[in-house]
Amino acid sequence: AYLAAVSYQGGRRGHLLAFAGARPRAEAALARAVGEALVFSGLDAGELDVAFLASGDAMLERLGRVALRFDMEVFDPVAASGAVPGNDPARPPRLR
Repeated sequence: AYLAAVSYQGGRRGHLLAFAGARPRAEAALARAVGEALVFSGLDAGELDVAFLASGDAMLERLGRVALRFDMEVFDPVAASGAVPGNDPARPPRLR
């Protein structure tokens, strides 16, 4: 993900959070999470545009030069499937 200050035609200024190579099924959830974070930030007039760019998009090179970059871990559901307490029927959780 890349975070950058932006200026649009017409003079409007703001900020852009661009996700690179996000899975299409995750885009709606990511956009909602960004919106919720902005609501709880306390910035009443805060605006943040969210974009989803394909891995090879030319805009990523430009953002790479001027934006803050956030590397996000890829979620592996197979690795996480056994890590949740109570998820293994052979080892149920112990209630005290």
